[in-house]
Amino acid sequence: MESGSIGDSMEIVKKLVEIPQEEVAEISKAVAIAKELEIKARDFYQKNADKSDEQDVKNAFMFLVKEEQEHFDALTAVEDTLKKEGKFAVVSDEVLKHLEKPQVYPDNTDPKKDIDKKNELTVLLWAMRMERKAELFYREQAGKTSVPEVKEFFNTLAEFEVGHFQYLDGIFSSWTSTDDFILG
Repeated sequence: MESGSIGDSMEIVKKLVEIPQEEVAEISKAVAIAKELEIKARDFYQKNADKSDEQDVKNAFMFLVKEEQEHFDALTAVEDTLKKEGKFAVVSDEVLKHLEKPQVYPDNTDPKKDIDKKNELTVLLWAMRMERKAELFYREQAGKTSVPEVKEFFNTLAEFEVGHFQYLDGIFSSWTSTDDFILG
């Protein structure tokens, strides 16, 4: 996957902000870890999209491949600016919000669908767990800084991970429809 793909069509960095010197190392470390998380997630989705026979799952994972790559590109811009200028690069909202989720929910019309034969179910549950862990990581990083722009950046990434989880949960829910099961 090419780096810088979002930079080709829009400006990644909206502005630069000063950060306390004592926070530079911690923010840099968080960004480096975040980049690793995004690449692991991207590669995980790509690998499973490639081997999936279920077109809906393939489409969902390819969407997430693109988003994880764009998050990596945004984190790279932040990292580069931290290294070169010692400032935090505020990422443009459009960079993280421009992709449209494909409407990917498997057809639920057959109530006797045999979900036990869907090996993607295990992958889907694993992906949901990965998204939740990434969200918690970003929230933790947001809580460690006193710089509003840094806090907002990590919280924005956390919200995207929440969105990814909800997206995957919608697919999971459609596969495991419990219309006849009433929760008390």
